Amino acid sequence: MIEVRYERGVYLPNEDIWLDPRDGKPFAFVSHAHSDHIAPHDEIIVSERTARLMQARLPGKRNEHVLPFGERTTIRGLGVTLIPAGHIFGSAQFFLETKSGSLLYTGDFKLRPGRSAEPAQWRQADTLIMETTFGLPRYRFPPTEQIIAGIVAFCQDALESGAVPVLLGYSLGKAQEILCALAGAGLTPMLHGSVHRMTHIYEQLGQSFCKYERYNASEVAGKVLICPPSANRSRMLEKIKDKRVAMISGWAVDPNAVYRYQVDAAFPLSDHADYNDLVRYVELVQPKRVLTLHGFAAEFARDLRDRGVEAWALSEENQMELSLKSFLPDRPATATESKDLPPATAAATTSEFAAFSEVGESIAATPAKLEKIRLLAEYLRTLEPEQLAIASIYFTGKPFSQSDLRTVQAGWAVIHRALLAATKLGEAEFRRIASSHGDAGKTALEALENRTTPEPFGLGESREFFDALHKARGPVAKTELLQKRLAKISAREGQYLVKILTGDLRIGLREGLVEEAIATAFAAPLDDVKEANMLLGNIGEAASLAAKGELHRAELSLFRPIKSMLAS
Repeated sequence: MIEVRYERGVYLPNEDIWLDPRDGKPFAFVSHAHSDHIAPHDEIIVSERTARLMQARLPGKRNEHVLPFGERTTIRGLGVTLIPAGHIFGSAQFFLETKSGSLLYTGDFKLRPGRSAEPAQWRQADTLIMETTFGLPRYRFPPTEQIIAGIVAFCQDALESGAVPVLLGYSLGKAQEILCALAGAGLTPMLHGSVHRMTHIYEQLGQSFCKYERYNASEVAGKVLICPPSANRSRMLEKIKDKRVAMISGWAVDPNAVYRYQVDAAFPLSDHADYNDLVRYVELVQPKRVLTLHGFAAEFARDLRDRGVEAWALSEENQMELSLKSFLPDRPATATESKDLPPATAAATTSEFAAFSEVGESIAATPAKLEKIRLLAEYLRTLEPEQLAIASIYFTGKPFSQSDLRTVQAGWAVIHRALLAATKLGEAEFRRIASSHGDAGKTALEALENRTTPEPFGLGESREFFDALHKARGPVAKTELLQKRLAKISAREGQYLVKILTGDLRIGLREGLVEEAIATAFAAPLDDVKEANMLLGNIGEAASLAAKGELHRAELSLFRPIKSMLAS
């Protein structure tokens, strides 16, 4: 079998090539030109259309091996074939043949035929690395024609009522699929500037579309406006007084999608494989081993194992399958599962607080708001009620809820002394570390690295720790408590413990996004989650009620502080 590793991208160490890494690498395969798949690499393997789109989105010099689809080519001694992925225009899968076996990496893909991308193909392979964005059984999309009919009807109804229909889809890929879907419907599409730019490149590469216009504020009436999601609630759209907005996304399958995206409608037209596509693809490829990544990777891998297929989650976002295992609401592990774990999972931790911390790192790693919400929602969905309440509060950056007026009173002086005692570092070395970061959490991470003896640390235990820290009288007692705890957890856990003590996780996650993640995780109306949090002053309790479908039970209590909410 070909050896596979993951570190912000798939890496094949024996072949010394990266597959869709997030950061610039010496040698990489780039599956398509979406921003989360491109980086300033030195040398790349890429399809012709992706090379052109990538140059428009990430200009610069690089050594490009531009390969046609379906032709085996030898590059650096590697036998490589690119095959269409069906995701967006030019998207490619990476098929590798070596003496150790064959490997097929899908990148983002879908089997359902689209109107603006090459149809997906496949090869039989020993190892299949596949993206599993929609890897839960509930993500089964309706027939494409049915979805398109719904989009067209939405546009026609809006126009008949005198409103401007606005369709939100990513400027590269989704927007062009929407444009193709409107062909023959008697509608005139008008394109946002970024959509227009990408569409023009499609046309230069041979793609054809129905007649469209570039956005002009004075002529938008009577047109269908296609914009990227980032344009929602922008000044551009605010100037359109009468409009109807629809999100075009596979996540529209979720019952709360309209609330989540704050739109009038949502349609599940996706450029990713749904659950049925994922299962079907494994059947087509007939691999000996499946490695899943992105989205519901751990859940889909477990489904495959239940079907008798060797499968493991690969990405950091899922902590190599087993970092959440200790508290996933799933069947107990069998003897085979506990003994025959792949080598890459050997270092996976069973600490609940470590899993919390790793999810925080995954959230910090993406700048995209919707991705942050998705990652957090996936995690919250795995938790038991007690853990859910605790983690929801922690993700606001505080050890206690807003209605809980307690404080831990452990400032930098206490943290400083506790880190020194836990790590046995000298003052000079510690000051060097602290000055190089200017951040308490990062300082704790470097100071604690390889200097502690980690033990499992549960979320319930962490709450007891913060309770004890609150009750401890004076800085000496607080320092001793903190030092003992830091000495028994991993560096990453120590980083997040310190982050919570300082009151700011610094991962780009505001309380409003935590509310959105709760709504997403439990298919609850966002407004109901916000109201419950306001009434209770406790986002952990609000999360627990959302999980049970009992948000209506949230009510005011005498002498309990509530969360203030601005009028709107």
